[in-house]
Formats: sequence, structure tokens, C-alpha cells
Amino acid sequence: MNAVITEPAVRCKIDEVFAQPFIELIGLAPRNPVVRGLILAQTRQLPGPECATFEQIKAWVETTCVKPTRPPNAGRSQAGDGFSVKVEFSETEYGRAHYSVGRSGSAEFTLDADEVLDLVQKAIDHATGINAVVDQLAELIDAEAWDRCEPNLDDYGDYEYDEHDSSDSGNGAVEFSRTQVRDRLLTFLRERHPELLEEFT
Repeated sequence: MNAVITEPAVRCKIDEVFAQPFIELIGLAPRNPVVRGLILAQTRQLPGPECATFEQIKAWVETTCVKPTRPPNAGRSQAGDGFSVKVEFSETEYGRAHYSVGRSGSAEFTLDADEVLDLVQKAIDHATGINAVVDQLAELIDAEAWDRCEPNLDDYGDYEYDEHDSSDSGNGAVEFSRTQVRDRLLTFLRERHPELLEEFT
């Protein structure tokens, strides 16, 4: 009896795993150790030595790797939420294989009512004013946005390659509107704690 050969199931498409410029680079140099190092950096897996052509690497990617996904925002209990502020994220990833690519995205940073009210009460007690609360909230968002949010970052540029030494670290930045922080703080106090808002006027 002849054995039935089952083809490996396709789990994703190569363009769902790699950006088009990198796919083209694989096609140009499928055996290049730098290219293979980039594959390892992005998939946490390395194609075997038997994958020597672009088609073999493509088949390996599509049957071995999965489409990158980000978990949904962990969020906090809606019952305890104060208000949220839209935060824009950006980062540049650096790798040992001498490449960089910029990414950007956005997410809602949710502030708990308790932490907002704590800052408000301290500002009232010390007569520092509403602007002091806005400054403290801005510092909190700037310091904790990457930890609290799960931004879905999309590539916005081509992979840049060079021959200089580089580390496998990266840098990240966040941007948000202080005006939005102030407006949402005032709306939160006006709708839920008007007695505290009166303390600032």
C-alpha cells in the first residue's frame, strides 16, 4: 500500500510576515547569512540549510510561521475608568544584521478615576491649580504609555540597511495632546465631580 503524502498546511502568506522590500531582498540573496539573520530576528525561527532558494524559504515561511498579531488591549475595569487619551506611538527597531525600520500606531490610554481624583485632591489641598493636575497626568502618560497600552504598530518606511555596527535595541516615543488631557479632565470633573471642579474656580 502506497503511503499518502500530506502537504504541510499553509498558515500565512509571506507578505503577511515580511514587508515587500525585505521579500525582494530574500529573493536577491536567499543564502546570505545577514538575510537569514533578519528572518530569525523577525520570526524567532531560522529556515534550515535545505531552504536554499527563495521558493523554498517562501514555502517554509508560509507553513511554519504565523501572521504577527497583537493581543487586544488589556484595558482596565470599565467600572473604575476615569477617561482615556489618544496616544500616538512610534519606534525604530535596530538589529544586529544592520537594519532599521520605523513603525507607528496609536491607542487609548485609560486613566482610572481613583488616580485622577487623587491628583485632583492633592492639587486642591496644595492650591496648585488645574494646570498642575494636567502636568502630572501628562507625565504619567509619557512614563507609562508603553506599559499600559498595546499599540498596533505598522511599518511606515522601507528597511534601511548599512554596514555599521549596531545593537539589537531600539527606541520608542509617544505623543499626545495636553489640550486633550485638560479638556477630558474638565469634562470628567464637570460630569462626575462638579463639587471638585468648583474648588478650582
